[in-house]
Amino acid sequence: MSTCALAAEAKVETPEGALTIKSVAGKAVAVFTRDAGGRVRFRMMRNVRKVAEQQPVVKVTVENGQAFRVGPQQVVFKAGMVTCRADALRAGDRLEPAFHFPAGYRFREDAAGTERVSEASVRIVAVDPGGAADLYSFAVHPTGTFFLSAGVLCQAEVAEPQSTQQGG
Repeated sequence: MSTCALAAEAKVETPEGALTIKSVAGKAVAVFTRDAGGRVRFRMMRNVRKVAEQQPVVKVTVENGQAFRVGPQQVVFKAGMVTCRADALRAGDRLEPAFHFPAGYRFREDAAGTERVSEASVRIVAVDPGGAADLYSFAVHPTGTFFLSAGVLCQAEVAEPQSTQQGG
């Protein structure tokens, strides 16, 4: 099975806002990704399709209060761009974020007004069984990565570029 396995309601970040993966099945949609230089960019997500029905999923809750459900084989990037399957994630693990302050930067949280020091990552607060869900996979060329709306970088399939040759 593919290393990209999102539950049907999992949301990916697009220029139009967060969209559920099920809602874009069969379409090509721009998604946020990170290039080799570390820059956040848009790239096309293609070949969005259901790859399995009602499979066990993992629910990951992160410190920003958001949660996402993915198949156990979904690859997520830990801080430092270390790949990790979702079923190996643990509370306390730090994940690669879409946005972060530089490590050591002091900032105030809106909710409590307390000061925090950035770890340049998103911390997992819980990893739990997430029930069952239909799983979706897709490709992002050339990066093979995408951001969930929870602000976490994940691995997609890497699609081959579409041919621009014309018959003659």
